[in-house]
Parts: sequence; structure tokens; C-alpha cells
Amino acid sequence: DVQNTIEEQAALVADLALSTVVVIVLVAGAMLLFFRAFRATAALLLALFAGTLWTFGAAWFVVGYLNANSAFLGSIVLGNGINFGIILLARYLEERRRTVPHPEALRIAVSQTLTPTLAAALAAGLSYGSLILTGFRGFKQFGVIGLIGMILCWIATFTLIPALLTVFERFGPLVRPDRKVPEPKVASAVARAIQRRPAAIWFAALAFTGVSMASFWLYSPEIIETDFTKLRNKTSMEKGSGYLSRYVDEIFQRYLSPLVLLPRDRAAAPKLVTALKARQAEEAPRSLIANVQSLDDFLPRDQEAKIHLLEDIRKLLPPRLMRRISDEDRNLVKEFLDPAAFRKIELNDLPRLVLDKFTERDGTVGKMVLVEPPLKTLNGNELIHLVHQLRDTADQIAPGTPVAGSLPISSDMIEAILRDGPRATLFAFLAVIGLVIVLFRNVRTVALCLMALMLGVIWLAGLVLGLGLKINFLNFIALPITFGIGIDYGVNIFQRYRAEGPSSILRVIRETGGAVALCSFTTVVGYGSLLLAENQAFVSFGWLAVLGELTCLTAALFALPAYLLYSRQGRMAQESADSRRAATTSGVTGPASSS
Repeated sequence: DVQNTIEEQAALVADLALSTVVVIVLVAGAMLLFFRAFRATAALLLALFAGTLWTFGAAWFVVGYLNANSAFLGSIVLGNGINFGIILLARYLEERRRTVPHPEALRIAVSQTLTPTLAAALAAGLSYGSLILTGFRGFKQFGVIGLIGMILCWIATFTLIPALLTVFERFGPLVRPDRKVPEPKVASAVARAIQRRPAAIWFAALAFTGVSMASFWLYSPEIIETDFTKLRNKTSMEKGSGYLSRYVDEIFQRYLSPLVLLPRDRAAAPKLVTALKARQAEEAPRSLIANVQSLDDFLPRDQEAKIHLLEDIRKLLPPRLMRRISDEDRNLVKEFLDPAAFRKIELNDLPRLVLDKFTERDGTVGKMVLVEPPLKTLNGNELIHLVHQLRDTADQIAPGTPVAGSLPISSDMIEAILRDGPRATLFAFLAVIGLVIVLFRNVRTVALCLMALMLGVIWLAGLVLGLGLKINFLNFIALPITFGIGIDYGVNIFQRYRAEGPSSILRVIRETGGAVALCSFTTVVGYGSLLLAENQAFVSFGWLAVLGELTCLTAALFALPAYLLYSRQGRMAQESADSRRAATTSGVTGPASSS
């Protein structure tokens, strides 16, 4: 276990450095290609780095360190925290290229992006913060740092970017109004597709939603990953300590990392051993307890009675009888009647190898009880049953006795997913709904924003169930996070659509859709950097988070605009038909009325 920890820690540090470099390079390159304005992009990146540094500066005071769960938050905050700046800068450059002066362009950009980006920041922050409701410290810290990161990155966006743009503008215009900027190819292609086939795209979205909801019948508890070897460091499991440790267990034919019961009283240890062995015998041969051991197992039982018996034997064998027996028997008698055999064996007489095994850090000896499970991979239900069995037995004899080891941690993680996952997801969902209602206070706006989010979430759930993806102790946090990040895209598109009127959806896609797609790209880069990790739990988290990003982006960029255009065309067709009927009726009744 020590070597496993060393290997996985070293791999984690290496993965962290690699992912951070990859995210910075890809995000910076994407910004330069999209905006084609070096100084403006520099303002955006400087604000992003400031917000990220503020985040981990604050986290140092609040938490103090990173753990295996929160180690990659640097890449995630970079990829997600830049979204607010992308929306602000895209709107600013759009106005500047229309020859709007810098102060007015900045005023328009800030005023029109403040509310939707604030909604996105709070929604993402609350989704991260929902992990504070979970029972594990690592998840709580992930939620705290993520919440702080979203708020501080938003603050950095609307304080530093306007200030930096103003400073850089003094050295010359940030953009040349006469310079032709290529039309965003992706956003223009999406707009053309929606313009040509709004009904087909909308009904395809509805069909995929129906298929996704039908896949909910595939849900079973087996969706929870219980084989923790699939979540370990890949190199370690293929050729390192994790790979070799399987052969160690086979060589010794026993589980060499037992569970440990830690009663507070030395007298409770033999009682625990007796109770556990009774359970083992009762459930044999299907018992999940393979062996129970305490320090008392290394001390002879009933020593005083045995010493009395030896004394009786010595009396029955006086020297004259000893001379009459064979040499072989005489040597055997001398071995058993050695003077040392008449002295009671105490704890301190045991070898150090044995004593050290049962010695605690404070020097206490003999309180620990070691329990070995069978030499096989336990499924989730078996693991939970074993740990509950040990805890119940311990509480009956010595209430509050801790049960320690890697297996109880694994069991608690599985139960945490089942208990905390739905709780955190529900909180994130309700928080996003409440936030959108408070910020927009319009039934249609709220409904349309949430419609895009719900489509994306339903599609994600359908893909998870349809593809048979497993939920584990790390990637389940992608589910509540999807609510907070997924609302971002629908809110920004619909806010611009609402500001510019019901006939503007195609123009909104061309002008804002590109920025929204870029936001999704940077977030995907942040999560996608986890795919480079050696730790397979991080890889699974990366895949699930990327899937959630893509489904929510598709819903916001295709399904929502297609619905808006399709419904508008339907209303216009209905109004045209009503006008024709009114004109026809007027033409028929008009002369009669005049006569």
C-alpha cells in the first residue's frame, strides 16, 4: 500500500503539470484564433490568470492544500472561469468593429453581458458548492474551491478586463474598424443549418430526448463502479506496484492488507475475536470473513493449567524412570520439561515482528483486531455487507469502535455515491432554477433557459445508461456540475435573443453562438485535460464531464434556436392564414353591408 501511494502520488503530480500546460496553451491559442486581436486577448488571459491565482490564494486560507479530488481544479477553473471573459470580450469587439467608440462599446458590452454571465457564474459556483453537502472531505474541498473560483473569475472579468482594455486602448485602437474579420465558420454553419431545417432539427432533438428517457429503464445499481482496481493508476496496475501486489496475495494465499478494528479497551479485543469467529462459523462457507487475528492468538491459552500439568508429569517421571526409557524418548521428555516451559509467557516475550504488528503509534499494544476478507475481488454489495457486519459486531461489544483500512473507505465511498450523489444533484438543479427565476423574473425566459438545460441533462443521462458507463466515487460529481455549467449557454443565447427581438435568432447564433461555442471549447479543454491522467478515476470524470458539456452545448446551440425559429414560423404562418381569412370574409360581406 505504501508503494502504491508513492507511485500514484508521483503520477498525480506529473499529470497535474502536464494538464496545466496543455490547458494554458490550447486556451490561449483558441483565444487568439477566435478574436484575432492580440492585446484584447492578452487582457482576457491576464484577467483569467488573476482570477485563478485569487482562487487558489483564497483556497490556501480556507482549505490549505489540494487532495486527490481537487488536484486538477487548476485546469478546470482555467477552462471554466474564462467563459465570462469570452462573452464580455466578444460583445465588446463586436461593437468596436462597428466603429462604436471605446467607452460606448465597453458600456454596451458590460451592460448586456453582466446579468447572463453573473447567472452563469452563480449557477456554476452553486453546482460546485453542492458538493459541500457530501460526506467526504475531498468532495467538500472540491466544492469550496470550485465555488470560490467561479465567483472570483467573474469578479476578475468585470473589473480587470474593462480596465486593461482601457489601458491598452491608449496605445492605439485594439481593433481596426476597416479590417474585415472572417465570419465565424462554425457559428455561420450552425445558423444556416437551423435556417434551412428548423423543424427537422427540433423534432430530431425531441426524438433523441424520447430515446434518452426510454433508456432510463436500463438503470440498475450495477451502474455504480465497485471494482476499484479500474480506478487506480494505469501504469501501476499494468506494470507497477498494483500489478505485482496481486501476485503477493497469491504467494501468501491471504489478504495482506487486513481490516483493523480499534477498540479502546484491551479487554474488548478477545471478545471481538470470539464474536467475529462465531459469525464466520455461522455463515461458512459463504462467510466474507476469512480470518480473524489478535495478539492473544500468539499467546498460549490456559498457561497456568498447562504448567500444573507439566509439574504433574515431572513428578511421575523420577530420575530412575528416566534412565530406563530410550534415548529418543528421554530427549523428548527433556524438551517438554525444560525449565523454560514452567515459566508463563508474557507479551514482552513475543518476537518484535509480532509485537510491532499490534503496536499503535502511542505505544499501546494488543488492542487491535485484524480481519482478513476472502482472497477474491468483492463486489459492491459484498463489500458493504462485510463492513456493516464488522461495525455492527464491534458496536455490540465496544460501541464506537472504529473499523479502519482501505476496504471500509471503499465501502463508504460507494455508499456516499448512492446517498450524496442524488442529494448534490438535486440541490444543484433547484439552485439553478431558483437563480434563473430571480435573475430573469419572466416565465417564458425561465422556461426556455431551463428547457435547453434539461434537454442537455436528459441526453447526458441517456448516453450514460445507453453506453453502459459506470459511476464511481469521483466522476459522479460531474452530474451536479453539469447543471451549473450547462445553463451558461442557453442563458447567454436567449438573453441576447430577448434583447434584440423575436426575429434575431439567426443573427444571435452568428454573433453570439461563436462565443458560446468557444466557451464550451475551453471548458471541454479543462475537463479533457483529465483524459491525459494516469489515474483512471480522473479519466472517467473527464469523459463524463465532456459528454455533459457537448450535450448541453448542442441543446443550446441547435435545439433551442431551432425551436424558437420553428415556433416563430408557425406563428407567422398562422397569422398569415388568419389575415387571408379575414380579407376573404371582408370581401364577401363588404358589399352586402354597404347596400
